[in-house]
Amino acid sequence: MVSQDHELPDDAYAKPKGIDWLANRLLRTFYRKLEVVGAEKIPRDHPVVLVGNHVNGLLDPALLIGFLPVKPRFLAKSTLWNTVVRPFLNMAAAIPVYRRQDPGVDTEQNAETFRRCHEVLAAGGAIALFPEGTSHNEPALVPLKTGVSRIVLQAEERFGTPGDPLGTRIVPVGLTFDDKGRFRSRVLIHVGDPIDPSPEVARFANEPRAAVRALTDRVRAALEDVTLNYDSWREAELISRAAEIWARPEQGALRELPLEESFNLRKVFADGYEGLLERVPARVHAVAERVSDYDRQLALYGLTDGQVASRYPRSQVIGFVLESLALLLLRFPLGAFGTLMNFLPYQAVGRFASWKSPSPDVDATYKLLASLVFFPLTWLAWSAAAFVAARATVGDAWLWAVAFLLLGPFTGYFALRLHQRRDLFWRQTRAFLRLRIGGRGVDEVRCLRRRVRKAVSELADEWNGARGRS
Repeated sequence: MVSQDHELPDDAYAKPKGIDWLANRLLRTFYRKLEVVGAEKIPRDHPVVLVGNHVNGLLDPALLIGFLPVKPRFLAKSTLWNTVVRPFLNMAAAIPVYRRQDPGVDTEQNAETFRRCHEVLAAGGAIALFPEGTSHNEPALVPLKTGVSRIVLQAEERFGTPGDPLGTRIVPVGLTFDDKGRFRSRVLIHVGDPIDPSPEVARFANEPRAAVRALTDRVRAALEDVTLNYDSWREAELISRAAEIWARPEQGALRELPLEESFNLRKVFADGYEGLLERVPARVHAVAERVSDYDRQLALYGLTDGQVASRYPRSQVIGFVLESLALLLLRFPLGAFGTLMNFLPYQAVGRFASWKSPSPDVDATYKLLASLVFFPLTWLAWSAAAFVAARATVGDAWLWAVAFLLLGPFTGYFALRLHQRRDLFWRQTRAFLRLRIGGRGVDEVRCLRRRVRKAVSELADEWNGARGRS
């Protein structure tokens, strides 16, 4: 049996304490860029149930609690209270869910789970859950559980009346990562339109199962609107590359597409891909093969589409070089010291994650949790070493110990920024030189890109015309 001692507050007004700030700080370090779209859609005058797609382990709830303007109480599988994340669950005032697939779990305790959720909503609060039920690495949403629908409808039945309903709103939140397990990658948090469950609430008394199914279907449709869903990872790669090629004109400026823009483009291209596959399958397959050829050429030469498409104007190149050299020089003293202090835990985190992580959807979770152990222990070790060395030589041992304890994270930040700029400078310099002196092979890559972009544009025009005629 799973431990019953979850240290949870008994009242429905319990709020997460400090976990939102901690999640925000940690994830701003882990991710290079976080984009939040549609947060203003979250109602402030209704009870709220946030529902999200679940593709990145414990980082998914951390993103919702750290970057949205509400403090929801999360539903989490009960077995997590027997792990190292228990303190964070208690900080978040999380509510345990007892799943059938977890060994030794008594699912009858979910009656208490539902009661807590009903009381949170009746008090005007917010809860959050992932209706797919478990984190996964699939290219599309997996079938949703009915828990969110039952919680909302039962809460209305218990605490609402026809004349005075609770007015709960279900808010879909889509999480889109450009490389979810990679340190210093990017993530988009996309909030969709709230769902008013009033039709299902009215139906629930007489047709409870039908009402639950109908609301679950609406939740799935809402989540599909704020997530990217493909039949396979190969399809996802082809559509993403085609959208990227179409979005960048030939000889355009070198820029990274914002995730929101990339998301919208891929959404449109995915719809067009499905529609055109029914109308002109042979042409779609031919263009897809060209996109695949181009993708292979990019990998062969170590280039990105943005680099191949860019004209690298002299003023931009000079400005980038001068800016990079200035930043590298300014950050080097503290960055070099930070590298020395943090090199071992950085390597340990990567090795630990590759050793222990069972699947890509929890790589980032293992890296983040390992960081919370390895880095502080290393800083404490530096602090202890400074204390011993100072006591034997210069005195003021405690002052030196505190200084080194603070220098660990402080100089680590400069090391992070130093190496991020160094990597960017190296990648762009290598690409610039390769494109300038790459010879016939690079010219063929550029020609292939032009042909691919023309073919993709023709298909896009055809799809737009077909939609206009329908």
